[in-house]
Amino acid sequence: MIDLHIHILPGIDDGAQSWDDAVEMAQIAVDSGVRVIAATSHSNLPASIHTEEAERYFGQLERFRRLLDQEKIPLTVVCGMEIFAEGNFLERLKREKLLTLNHTRYALMEFALHEAASEIYRVLAEVKKEGFYPVLAHPERYLCVQKVPAHVYEWYQMGTVIQINKGSVLGRFGRKVQRTAESLLRHRLAAVAASDAHSPVIRTPDMEELQRILSQEYGEGCARLLLSENPRRILENKKVLWDRPIPYDYFAG
Repeated sequence: MIDLHIHILPGIDDGAQSWDDAVEMAQIAVDSGVRVIAATSHSNLPASIHTEEAERYFGQLERFRRLLDQEKIPLTVVCGMEIFAEGNFLERLKREKLLTLNHTRYALMEFALHEAASEIYRVLAEVKKEGFYPVLAHPERYLCVQKVPAHVYEWYQMGTVIQINKGSVLGRFGRKVQRTAESLLRHRLAAVAASDAHSPVIRTPDMEELQRILSQEYGEGCARLLLSENPRRILENKKVLWDRPIPYDYFAG
């Protein structure tokens, strides 16, 4: 499996709090069947004091890779950021101050959970216009999607890649988020599933249960597509595959 959304580099965001945490998270991921991760630290957050995230990020990334070699943990780590879509983020993305996934044209993006749908439409269109492919992190957690999941079908039609969280599928963010994630899966709108892990204890990178549920509830082909095939395609800068997404009756789930 490939995990495209994990907060594993310490000293950058609210993810791993130490190098011991990071190494433990890596071992948990490997033990559950993950072989490649994108270390997607938060970036461009409104409260961040760091203005040049990329330079600082790469120092931590290289140190982590050396630690994995020393510990003989067979995990490949590629670069990436979870980019908060606010302010001049797009200009900074174009200048490579913010990072895409593995230096591709795919950018993992998030919005405030209460963001208006109209603003998400506007920003996604701008990102596409600049030649990037937005990978929308956990839309099932956005209030506007919980009210009108049909938005996600329209974002898919705009060329947005939809990434759902492990914790959402497992019910870790509440029943409303879980129902929304299930709706997106039933409508075949999720292209990628990821851990969004922050810790070796809570919100962990263990992907085994998610793989089992996706296989049992939606078929082994779904699990393979969301956990292996499409993540690999993204890291190789190739088009993702979709299994005939089903449109919504508007205002219906």
